[in-house]
Amino acid sequence: MAVFIIFALAENACRANAQDTAGAAPPQQTVGSGVDEAQAEREDFVKEIRRVENLNKKYTQEIQEIRSVLADKDADYQKRMQDLEDKLTAGKDESAKKEVEKEQSRQTSQELEAKTNEMLSKAGDMNPEDQNFRDELAKAHYNMGNIYFERGEYQRAVVEYYQAVDLAPNDPDTHYNLAFVSGEYLGDQETALKHYQWYLYLKPNAEDISAVKEKIMTAKLSLGSKVESPLDKSDGNFNLTR
Repeated sequence: MAVFIIFALAENACRANAQDTAGAAPPQQTVGSGVDEAQAEREDFVKEIRRVENLNKKYTQEIQEIRSVLADKDADYQKRMQDLEDKLTAGKDESAKKEVEKEQSRQTSQELEAKTNEMLSKAGDMNPEDQNFRDELAKAHYNMGNIYFERGEYQRAVVEYYQAVDLAPNDPDTHYNLAFVSGEYLGDQETALKHYQWYLYLKPNAEDISAVKEKIMTAKLSLGSKVESPLDKSDGNFNLTR
């Protein structure tokens, strides 16, 4: 009888423990969840690396394609130049010589303009008191003046020559170009006279001294024959003198 009671009590205790266990919340898997998060982060990191690698491959391919196109264009240009030079060497056509010279002049002008514009674009980052820089900048403006002159843009050429004169006032060639374009193409004899005189002052033994003196005389005669009037003194006259 006592044994039966003990077994009954043990059975009831087991049932109660089972009910408590069934009603209790499952334990949190802190270690397991941390591992899962780390694994997810590694997977995301690997995906990002692969995405960057794919972009690099794409950009590398695009760069190679651009280089290939540029190489093809350069090869085509070299071939055309060689063809023109072959025509010139063979002497088959006199016009071939002019065509070669024209193409070479155009190419040289483009390269010069590109280098000059690059130089001028860096002007703001340089020390304006550096004499070497001022000389290079003056040369750049002088070259741009020559380029505009060849294009027939005489007013823009004069502006560039003025800037070159400001930076390198002792350069006689710049004074001559400024005087020549002003007098011959813009009708500004006052500017022409002033800078022809500067040219001879800086280069008294110039080979073209006789021709320059004639231009000075022409400019003086032109200015001396002007009849002064209120209209001449107005701001409407085109005058680039400083």
